[in-house]
Amino acid sequence: MEAENKKLDQFTKEVMQDAGLQAPSTDFLANVMAEVSKEKVAVKVYKPLISKVGWLTIGALFLIFAYVLTNFSLGFSIFGDWDLSSLLMEKYRLNVTIPSTYAYACFFFLIFVVIQIKIFQKQLDKRFHS
Repeated sequence: MEAENKKLDQFTKEVMQDAGLQAPSTDFLANVMAEVSKEKVAVKVYKPLISKVGWLTIGALFLIFAYVLTNFSLGFSIFGDWDLSSLLMEKYRLNVTIPSTYAYACFFFLIFVVIQIKIFQKQLDKRFHS
């Protein structure tokens, strides 16, 4: 087996020496680049499923719905005689005090989250556009 490999190797060397090297034409690189530039690559454009206006609309509707549920009696209710405004506001008067350090920590945490989201968004935009 090893003898056959040596014979094959010797034969390959002889064929390569007899064939010699061919030099490409002078404008070979220009021709290749012209052919490559002819091909058009489809660019994916990132389009979110829900646009910013859609998210703002959903958020506004959610806030309006929550405000109406907690502050107004609609005159009828699927809960019977329960009035949601009195249920949430008057029966359970919650006096919640938030320490200022906790409020500051939450505020800065939200700022850092927004900054990270913007950084990730720029990285994804670069990835989709390149």
